[in-house]
This record gives sequence, C-alpha cells and structure tokens, in this order.
Amino acid sequence: MKNALFQSDIKSLKLLNRGKVRDIYEVDKDHLLIVTTDRLSAFDVVLPTPIPGKGAVLTAVANFWFGRLQHIIPNQLTGIDPASVVAESEREQVIDRAIVVKKLKPLPIEAIVRGYLVGSGWKEYKKEGSVCGIALPAGLCEADRLPEPLFTPSTKAEMGAHDENISYEKAEELLGKELAAKVRDVCIALYKEAAAFALDKGIIIADTKFEFGQDDEGKLYLIDEALTPDSSRFWPADQYQPGSNPPSFDKQYVRDWLEASGWNKKAPGPELPADVVAKTTEKYRLALRYLTQSHIEKLVSGYVRFRKNTYEKNQALFERLTRQGQSPKTIVVGCCDSRVDPAIVTDCDPGDLFIIRNVANLVPPFEKSGNFHGTSAALEFGVCHLEVENIIVLGHAQCGGIQALLNQATETTQQDGFISGWMNVASHARNRVLSRMPEKPMEEQARACEHEAILVSLDNLLTFPWILERVASKKLALHGWYFDMDRGELLRYNPASNRFEAFLVQ
Repeated sequence: MKNALFQSDIKSLKLLNRGKVRDIYEVDKDHLLIVTTDRLSAFDVVLPTPIPGKGAVLTAVANFWFGRLQHIIPNQLTGIDPASVVAESEREQVIDRAIVVKKLKPLPIEAIVRGYLVGSGWKEYKKEGSVCGIALPAGLCEADRLPEPLFTPSTKAEMGAHDENISYEKAEELLGKELAAKVRDVCIALYKEAAAFALDKGIIIADTKFEFGQDDEGKLYLIDEALTPDSSRFWPADQYQPGSNPPSFDKQYVRDWLEASGWNKKAPGPELPADVVAKTTEKYRLALRYLTQSHIEKLVSGYVRFRKNTYEKNQALFERLTRQGQSPKTIVVGCCDSRVDPAIVTDCDPGDLFIIRNVANLVPPFEKSGNFHGTSAALEFGVCHLEVENIIVLGHAQCGGIQALLNQATETTQQDGFISGWMNVASHARNRVLSRMPEKPMEEQARACEHEAILVSLDNLLTFPWILERVASKKLALHGWYFDMDRGELLRYNPASNRFEAFLVQ
C-alpha cells in the first residue's frame, strides 16, 4: 500500500525486537533506534492491513507530549537525528517515524491511568461496583468522569498474549514499594496535566497507558510512547455525553468494525476494507491536528466550519453581496477591545451590521477640528451614504476601559490627541456615577458607569447634524444596548423609565 510501512528493514543496525507496532534496533551500547511502523494491532493481534501515515502521527504526538511533560519526569529522547544512524539507502524508512533513545531497563508493568468509566472498567463496575478491585461510588454511568483518576497497573504481555490487570499490591511486589509509589504518583501527575491541556484543545483523554524505564543509577524515565491514539482513548469533547461511549480518535473505530465482522479475535486478523482504513487514517491525523494545531490552523478550521454552516446555507446572500456590496441597516458602536462581538451577540447574517470600534463604546460629540475624525467619518459614511436606519451603542459588562476610568483621579492627567479627548468624554459618565453613588462598591460603580457611558454616547450622537436631521425626520433611530456577559442577558435603554430593561423574548 502506497505510503504505508508495514515492517522496517534496517540492515545497517542490529534488530532487537519487533513489537506490535514498533521495530527496535541497537545503535550502540547506550542508544536504540525505534521505528514506529504503520502496523495496527487490535485485541492483541497485529492486523495484516497497515494504516498509511499512522507511524508518523504516533511519533509526532508522542514527541509533542515528551516535550510538554518533561518537567514532570525525564524521557527517553536524545535529540539524535535518526537519519544519521542508518545507511543512506535506509533513511526513507525513518523519516518522521523514528527516534533515537537512551537504552534503559523497562519496568515489568504497564502503568494505566483511567479518568473515565469505560471499556473493561465499565464492564467490571457493572458486575462488581469496582474497577481493578478499586471500589467506586454507586450509580455511575458508562463514560462518567471518575471522582479521581485511577492508577491500575497491568502485566506486559508478549505479542499475541493478553495484558492482565494486577493489583497495586502486586505492582509493589514487582517494583518495590518506593518505586511503585513513585510510578503511581508520576502517572497521575502526567495524566492530570495532559488531560487538562487536551480538554482545552477539544479532546477528552478517557484513559491512557504509560511505560517507564531506569538507567544504571535507578533514575526513572518515561519511555516507549506517551498519550498517543494507540496508548490512549481519545474522545471529541463536543460529542461527549455520559451514558454512552463517544466516538473516539483512536483505533476504536477498527475494534468496532472487527467486533461486527464476526472475527474470533485470534491470529490471523482479517484484512481491513479500504473505507475503514481511510476513516482510521483520518481519525489518527485529526487527533494530531487537535493537539498541536497552530493558531493559523485554528483559523483554517474555523473557515471550514464557516463554509459548511454559513456559506453553503446562505450562498444566495453571499452572491448578492458580491454583486451589490454590503447594505447594512444598522450601525453598531462597540468597544474596540471588546470580548463581545456584535455580530456574534446578535447572530446576524454577513452584511447586516456596520460596526464601528471605539474606546469603551464611547461616541464623542461632533467636532470638525479633529481629535475624533475617524469615528466622525465612519458615522457620516454609515448615516449619509449607507443610509442606515438604526444606530446601536453596545456596551458590556466588565469593560476594561471603564475599570481604568474609575481608577483615574477625578482630574485626569493632561494627555495629547485622542486619549485626552476620550478621557474628557468618558469623565462625564464617571462623574455622574460618582456624584450619584460615591459610597457604593467598585463593582456597582463600574456597572453604573458602563450604563452611563452608553447614555453619554446617545447624547453625543445628537450633536452630529446629519444624525439629528435624520432622527427628526424619523428615518433613523438611536438605541442603547447593554450585554451582561455574566448572565448572558441583553438589556435596552428605555427612555420612558430611564432604565436599562431586558428585551421581551417571544
């Protein structure tokens, strides 16, 4: 199969072992070369069909975690280029899928950490109320997050044999009490940090397996692989729901197909259909993208969602915008550093809004001389050329500009240009609030000042002659809105009651 490496063939080095996925060669007395092939094992049987690119993905993911978690425990990596230790004709076999590591003595256990109730743990819990003999609270569902991650060691089986769970006491017998405790504590620390990071990237790490080795002085190292789709159960966070086993980024897709195929789970395994191979390849790559994507890749992913969810559903709208340009009906004056994007808050179509970013939502009074020429020009264009029908001054809770304003002295320091003019405008809002509620807590003053800034801006809008003219002729309406991020509530200023009130939602 093109681009797939089922088995490496490095003749320039001594082959030490072929595992289920990795081929291990001796570089010298202190170093090993580990080549991660595209083999895939399921139910402890190596399947005859490779997954193209799988080895490169596993290597990239493991190296990512080795680097990110090395402050918790040192790892096997040496930084030696794999291409430098093999013959030139063999370099193609190691590119992106091999590492040169320290030669260490592996511990005789696999260190498994479970964060969620799934797989064999769920099966045991349904029967015994425990996982690997560790009692758990009653009433848990499949895929529930466990109260605390569990360390559940197992034996290390040879190829074709099955790993077997062992008790912590048995691990102490194999390792000694001190080393067993250290392995347990390191495993939990590794899992907690990795799980928190991955969750922020949209991946739940349900469980994972670590392996460790020691050097001649007994120093402990993280070896083999770390937190890959082969050694872990990855779930997409946005599809997680307790009570069912979520679709995973790992080889669970293949396991499910094998379960349904009627295979007896004994060697040899069946060939995988092309569609199963393709789907599995994509799942491995998706896990890598989620974990390591740059911000640019996030933007590209966002574009893909936009095209699917917005563009394709509203293609006629975009075709109209292409032909005619945007013709918004509403200007929104929003905070220039706002976490509240008007287009998101109002969930509007493209072209619906003409958005003017301004400091702390403040609109200055009209003046030809110029400190506020940018805002004035934008308002003039929107009102006179686009002929908008509404202007909304959109304020929001926790505005950084308002907080800074309240922390200023009453008499502001003289500053040049825009900041000086803005502070003069903003001071009107602050001074009104401080004179009305001087003894109130800072939080109440800030909220009142955020409201007052909107009212100052509405007053200032009427100093623009072209705005006043259109308001008087009822061709333009002015609105003051306030978005409470803490409560997810949108308020509007009601001139009749002189209060900000919630919209009546139908």
